[in-house]
Amino acid sequence: MTQTLLAFDVYGTLINPYAMADILRPTLGEQAESVAAQWRASQLQLSFRRGLMGRYVEFSVCTRDALDVAIAAQGVEVASSTRDDWMNAYASLPAFEEVDGALKSLVAAGYRCVAFSNGTEKAMQQVLENAGIFRHFEAMVSVDDIKRFKPDPVVYHHLVRRMDVSHDNTWLVSSNNWDIQGARHVGLNAAWIHRDPTALIEDPSLAPNIEVNRLDELADRMADVR
Repeated sequence: MTQTLLAFDVYGTLINPYAMADILRPTLGEQAESVAAQWRASQLQLSFRRGLMGRYVEFSVCTRDALDVAIAAQGVEVASSTRDDWMNAYASLPAFEEVDGALKSLVAAGYRCVAFSNGTEKAMQQVLENAGIFRHFEAMVSVDDIKRFKPDPVVYHHLVRRMDVSHDNTWLVSSNNWDIQGARHVGLNAAWIHRDPTALIEDPSLAPNIEVNRLDELADRMADVR
């Protein structure tokens, strides 16, 4: 029997980008949470905008530009050297608490697991190694290979070609509602890790096959659909 491929989004699904608030707090104090949230939101907005314009840059460029946007939006002053330190810290963000055990269970159950991100392969490997979960993945699949960003349909087709699997035997696992809808749009299966209770699937025709609140709930749900 052909093994099912699970393609895991990295930032927001496996790795917690909002943990940056702890790193920002010594400098920004009570504004740390709002800057961290604005940073993440602007990072996505800039990648979407550049994707629509066809002006691809590495995701790290979007991340640095988004930091500048977030700082300006909150009206704080931060030295360039401190911003550089924060960018370096982005590579050492932690995984969500349940992720390591959940990935171990899924690999043991016979699923093929790959990391699939808007980040470069180097950036993915670095953050996953630092978080102690890199060993669970057989491959890193990056949009940098084709110079487009998720949720562009060509990115999901690239995943399928790169891993030599069929669309119907491939699952995107993501906490991002826009990522889930992008995968469903091209015929992939999708498991939504619904970490943000305020997020929703705006297009019901692109609803996920599975919805759970934590990654460690996924193995049992996947067993039900095998």
